[in-house]
Amino acid sequence: MNRTGVDYSEISVEKSKKVNAKAIRAGRCNIQREDVRELSFADGTFDLATAFETVYFWPGLPESFAQVYRVLRDGGRFFICNESDGDNPADTKWEQMIQGMKIYKENEMVASLKQAGFSNVTTHRNQEKHSICFIAEK
Repeated sequence: MNRTGVDYSEISVEKSKKVNAKAIRAGRCNIQREDVRELSFADGTFDLATAFETVYFWPGLPESFAQVYRVLRDGGRFFICNESDGDNPADTKWEQMIQGMKIYKENEMVASLKQAGFSNVTTHRNQEKHSICFIAEK
């Protein structure tokens, strides 16, 4: 089973390598720096891809999501979890404070997932906390 964590941020990759050092040494996982727009993995490599609190920084969602779609096997799933759903007026402060951050609304995310080829996109929302998760199937 291929358990691989990727991030564009060199700092995040190094931190993750430190936190997961034991699992890496045991061969249970791999952490590497990748650009989501140009993933180095072969087509159909993974059963599952996850993105927790990260798509805010992905350039070109349809193109990035198309790369995730490509590296998933048929029937594979993509799980995205965001603490901000784009419907909370307070979200704009984060976009102003953090350079390059974009908080997407549900309809933008679903449209980008479908444009990338995903089907059976389901959304799970916590209205009170303004968090949102997506499950998309290849």
